[in-house]
Amino acid sequence: MGSQFSEIFGKLFSKKDIRILMVGLDAAGKTTILYKLSLGEAVVAIPTIGFNVEKVEYKNIKFTMWDVGGQDVIRPLWVHYYQNTDAIIYVVNSTEKNRKEFKTQETNFKS
Repeated sequence: MGSQFSEIFGKLFSKKDIRILMVGLDAAGKTTILYKLSLGEAVVAIPTIGFNVEKVEYKNIKFTMWDVGGQDVIRPLWVHYYQNTDAIIYVVNSTEKNRKEFKTQETNFKS
């Protein structure tokens, strides 16, 4: 009986883990957003080769945020990060009006 109570109590008051994937074209601001949320300040970022991962806590929610590089050669690898993802944030730099239209590959979002 005691273990059932502690299990229920743990579920009610434990932190919820959410996995968030941030993708977008290179130089869109993904890394800047990630470190603003995790550190509380803007940082000077260099192009992301691969990914950055940070844990961010807000109230009872713990976010694991993945910032995946946006260069042409890295985009086909995005599909490998979708599994077990709870939310996707697509970051767009609205000040870059000269960028050509971005066409994504056909991707499979199945869990």
